[in-house]
Amino acid sequence: MTRGSEGAPQTFEEAMARIEVLVREMETGSVALEELIQKYEEGMRLLKFCRDKLAQAEQKIEILTRSVEEGGRGAGSPEG
Repeated sequence: MTRGSEGAPQTFEEAMARIEVLVREMETGSVALEELIQKYEEGMRLLKFCRDKLAQAEQKIEILTRSVEEGGRGAGSPEG
């Protein structure tokens, strides 16, 4: 997996794939408590990363949608 200088994933998909691996590892029941806590912490960091990426995508979509809606009301459109 490609990671940045601080070990953070570069893409939403990378983060989701890593979360899936962590969940599988944690569900085995054979992970020591300290390792389990480390995996949980990593998973929570990845979850925040994914939420941030989704929020950014949602914001972009809202801006694009608004732009198209406003652009559609110009002088050359049937509504304008």
